[in-house]
Amino acid sequence: MHHDHGGHHEDFDEFYAGGPQWSGNPNEALVHEASDLTPGRVLDIGAGEGADAVWLAEHGWQVTALEPVAAAVERGRELAARRGVDKQITFEAATLSEFLAGAGGQSFDLICAFYFPAPVPDGEVRALAELLAPGGTLLWVDHDWEGQRPGRMNPAAMESLLEGLTARSELRRSIRDVSHGAGAHHHEDLILRAER
Repeated sequence: MHHDHGGHHEDFDEFYAGGPQWSGNPNEALVHEASDLTPGRVLDIGAGEGADAVWLAEHGWQVTALEPVAAAVERGRELAARRGVDKQITFEAATLSEFLAGAGGQSFDLICAFYFPAPVPDGEVRALAELLAPGGTLLWVDHDWEGQRPGRMNPAAMESLLEGLTARSELRRSIRDVSHGAGAHHHEDLILRAER
């Protein structure tokens, strides 16, 4: 798994080996979009160091946090334990492909991904949509790269692949205000919110 940041590629194991990388705060788009949802089961794809998973657990969600990098998973587990929500979060040290291969029978009221750094094949998009419970919400957010990062699964591409699989979807731009952490230099996001 590689991290595409600032115009160059880094190995994610190497990226996380240098110590904490993110602000430790939940993503603004998550707080804004999920605050009005009734807590249930959530799949947090690319959970990183666990800030979103912890926020979700603190707000009543039962979280499956998916993150393939062992160092990031360990930081997420430590954060969850410090905040007293480790019983509400299951950290899965796996890629999205690995998780989907064994995810049969599960369903989630919310599936969210923030700044997912890789493409998602059509078949995996369909599998993700099938994991969404009736009435559930899929939230897919990325920086507005303006076509500069074709290897990423951007929200517009995800929306087109979901066509016919969700009841309705909305794609919009959002200004973000982040002052520290590895993503602080990005100031605008694209947000896809789709409902089954």
